[in-house]
Amino acid sequence: MFHLLLVDDETYVVDDLEVAFPWGSCGISKVFKAYSANEALGIIHTERIDIVITDISMPRMNGLELIQSIRSAQLKIKCLLLTGYAEFDYAKEAIHQGVVEYLVKPLDHAKLHACLQSTVQSIIDEMEQAASYDHAMRAFKEHLPHLKDKLLNELLQGYRYSDEELQYKLRSYQLDVELGDELFMLIIRLEERFSRLGYSDMNLFQYAVANIVTEMLTEFFTLWHCSDANHHLVFLLKPRGTHAGPELTHAARWLSGLVERIHRNVHDYLKGGISIVSTYPGRFPADISDMYDQAILALRRQAGKEHGHLLQLTERPESVNIRPLSMLYAPPTFMHLLETSQWDEFLNRLSMLRTVFNELPEQTEEHLEEVKSVLLSSFHYVAHKNHVMLSEWSSQQAIQPSDLRSFAQIQEWAESLIALIRNKLEKDVALHQEGLIQVIKGYIDSNLAMVSLQSIADHVSFHPVYVSKLFRKLCGSSISDYLLKLKMEHALSYLRDTQDKVYAISEKLGYSNSQYFIKVFKEYYGMTPQEYRERRQ
Repeated sequence: MFHLLLVDDETYVVDDLEVAFPWGSCGISKVFKAYSANEALGIIHTERIDIVITDISMPRMNGLELIQSIRSAQLKIKCLLLTGYAEFDYAKEAIHQGVVEYLVKPLDHAKLHACLQSTVQSIIDEMEQAASYDHAMRAFKEHLPHLKDKLLNELLQGYRYSDEELQYKLRSYQLDVELGDELFMLIIRLEERFSRLGYSDMNLFQYAVANIVTEMLTEFFTLWHCSDANHHLVFLLKPRGTHAGPELTHAARWLSGLVERIHRNVHDYLKGGISIVSTYPGRFPADISDMYDQAILALRRQAGKEHGHLLQLTERPESVNIRPLSMLYAPPTFMHLLETSQWDEFLNRLSMLRTVFNELPEQTEEHLEEVKSVLLSSFHYVAHKNHVMLSEWSSQQAIQPSDLRSFAQIQEWAESLIALIRNKLEKDVALHQEGLIQVIKGYIDSNLAMVSLQSIADHVSFHPVYVSKLFRKLCGSSISDYLLKLKMEHALSYLRDTQDKVYAISEKLGYSNSQYFIKVFKEYYGMTPQEYRERRQ
């Protein structure tokens, strides 16, 4: 709940408003009073104040000067201005100086109520945005090593980003690598002694090895490393200063000597062997995936031994005809994209995969069968996760890709199934949301006198912001507008069908102040409750 400060040199205005207005219905838990701007500043500096309502015309320091003092102190306080008709243009200009709203005397309680509700909601929105931003920044810093690791793994697997997107990620992740840089690669496999350790101990020794490599190479190279799916350490090395550019041959000689020292130091300090493959220089990011594949192939040809191996790929290998479609398995996988309803990203990934397929030196039927198998498995998975058979969503013929003979046919088949699955799931979501709205309306009807957004959210076990947005989206009005409409309809029924006094009707509808109820009723119907009764007689 929020704190509010009333400021006016006319004491009766402040005192009467404090007593007569239903502050709690606007989310205000405490009201402070000041009879001058100086007194107001004293309260502001000693109490937590969220909203200030101040008269514009006061001696010594007027309302605008008070607001300017609040702004100069960089206090995040929402300011509302009270003004007479003679000062209307002056008050209107104040809006451009940070005043939330101005209210014309004599004060209309209904307009004040609406103004306070919107002001409180704006404070809540700002708090949520600030909390979300702080949380996001903390999460980003906490997960930055993981993000760097994930990006490098994706590039090793052949995932293709646009130049703009990759450059953005490199800058965001604070990586000193540029498109087109010539880089070396190291791949390190922990050998026999380490491989007998448990998972946590293996991670600890990987961390120790990575520290040794970083300490020994950082003077000559900028490093970026990750742990791949096979628990190998993979390093990209960018030569620094004079070791870059035309001096790549010199950098390669330096690297060869340093790798031998790394191999020896790991054995001496950690009492275990490692195998290291160092590669020829390649251009980033175009050559990274091929360098990785060749290094892994070289490593797999060497059986592990206690002291490990030292392997050096001194030149680019000859091109091979059969290459894997590594992008087919790169994260996020097609299955994950379907599971998280990332329909457009699924289709984009499919188009990118088609480009990669068309660039293969040899496009075989086995490659096509591999693509069909992975996609069909993904479709089956998302159907079964939603507790249906895929054949219940489509005919058996539509989900059988055996007759597809080209990637274009596979893409067309997959796109048609995606459209069908998306339509089915979105209809299910819509039905669920409509059911939720009916539950919300039923709860409001049953608890009209004491209902609030928070109580509604607690009843349906969702966040208040989600409940509010969903109600507006599906009903075309806010919950507060719907609640007001319902209360006014009930008011007419009570006035028409009972002899209850106006104050009793006010209490039944949850209004603690009957005068406020009368004002709201008149604003809604153009007449007071008593006038309505008299016209019915």
